[in-house]
Order: sequence, then C-alpha cells, then structure tokens
Amino acid sequence: MAIGAESVIAALVGVLYLLQSDSHGGEGGLGWLFGTMFALVLLAVISMIAGLAVSAMAVLPLVLLGRVVARRTGRRDSWQLTLATVAVGAVALALLIGSCMLLAGFGDLLVYPILALSPFVGLAPAALCARAAGNPGKPGARWRVLGGVALGGLGLLAVTLAVGVAAYSSGILKIYEPPLLMEADMVGVWTDGDGGSLRFEADGTVTAEGVNEYEATGEQSGACNGTGTWQLAENEGVGRPLELSIADCESPSFGWDIGGTEEHPTVFTWIGEPDSGQRYILTRQTTMPWDGPAED
Repeated sequence: MAIGAESVIAALVGVLYLLQSDSHGGEGGLGWLFGTMFALVLLAVISMIAGLAVSAMAVLPLVLLGRVVARRTGRRDSWQLTLATVAVGAVALALLIGSCMLLAGFGDLLVYPILALSPFVGLAPAALCARAAGNPGKPGARWRVLGGVALGGLGLLAVTLAVGVAAYSSGILKIYEPPLLMEADMVGVWTDGDGGSLRFEADGTVTAEGVNEYEATGEQSGACNGTGTWQLAENEGVGRPLELSIADCESPSFGWDIGGTEEHPTVFTWIGEPDSGQRYILTRQTTMPWDGPAED
C-alpha cells in the first residue's frame, strides 16, 4: 500500500509540473483536467495491484533478509538494519543494470548513483512499514500500520494538491498558455531542424518543403511539398488558433497548433493521439533567409 501511495503522489506532482509545459494535453481545458483526474484514480488502483506484486517480490524478501542477517550476526533486528539491507539491494541492482547499460553504450557513470537512489527511495518506506507490520512483539501492528499508511498517504496527497493549487493561485507557478501571435509574427520560415520547413507569407499563402506527414497510428507516411493558405483565428477562445491547408498534402488529424513562448514560438501537430505526448514541432527562424545582395 505504501508503494501505491508513493506512486499516486508522484503522479500528482508530475501533473502539477506539466501544467507549466506546452505539452500538457491535446486540447487542454476541463476535458483534459477531468481526464487527468480519472487517470489518477486509475493509477491508484493499478498502483495498489502493482504494489502487492512489488511487496511480494522485493520488499518482503529484503525485510526477511535483514532479519536473517540480524540472527546470524547476533544483532538486534532494527529499522537501521532494514534500511541497510534495502541500500545493499539497491546498490547491487544498480551495478547489474548499470553495467548492462554501459556495455550497450547507453549513459555514463552517473547511471550508477541514479539507479541506486531510485529503488532505495521507492522501497525504503515500504520496507519500514512491512517491518513494523510484521513485528511479532506488537499484536495488531499490521492494522495500525495499514491505517497509518492510508491516513498518511491521503494526508500527503491533500497537502501536495493544496500546495500545488496555492502555487498556481498565487502566481508562483503559472499554467501554460500559448503565445498570442499576430499575423506579422507568423511571417517567415519555420523549420523542424531536419530539412522540413513552412514559409508563411503576409498574403496568406504558405509553402511547405519536406514537412513530415504522419498516419493516425503515429507512423511517418511521407513528406509534404506544396503551396496552400493559412490564417490565424480571430477569436481567442477557439480551440484551433492556426488554420493551415496545403494542396496535395495529407492534413494532420488534429490540425496545427501554436506553442512555445512569446520569445520562441512554435507551430506543431500531434503525432498519433494527443495523449501520446508526441508532437511534430517547427520553430521560427530567428533570422530570415538571405534573399540576395542589398541594393546600393
């Protein structure tokens, strides 16, 4: 149960953090918010099931190993020994996985401390709770620990939510909003950094060169080359701020959106479903292409 509570709180922190980012949802708004709340509830259920599996495969064996070490060495079974056992297990796991990653060419030496710290932070609270719940000298300890974890988890969840709401309400953190661009801001060349570009003209025409096209599954289906039209929506409340149509080019299922910041705006379309989090992004060039020598 402790692992499930940790997972839900970590997910809530992730959601609160993503509210600042321009990739926090396909359409945003209440629909995205309710979808997120449903996802948190679903995550809670899945986390409880996964927590039972992790407890059986990792937490309980580590607690039992600590007790065996205590008996063999003549030491008293203590919470410090439980933490030491978890630490040894985390380091052993980090050495195994980290070595495999380095041999495969992924990462550097920093993977070792990261891989060791992550399971220790995740398993240590659960191991301490399991040790306390299984204490033979304290009848009813299991139910007291279970109640404490439930109340503590709900309390931390409420505090995390309250701190997040307060941070956004006070302006310390700000929910992301796309930049409000004028037509003049759109004029120019926007590139994907890999040879694809859109050139927006002041007369409402747009030229695409090598712009990626994607199927509904998210697979790239080709490249778009052609000329079409573009315009910005007049109402700020519309769901699609940028309307773009190019002949002989497959229109993205979710159209084009404006993202980024006022200083570094982007135009993007979702790859596959918006909840996949994958986007095809083009960034405005800071300098215009050289059109030729200046006249004297």
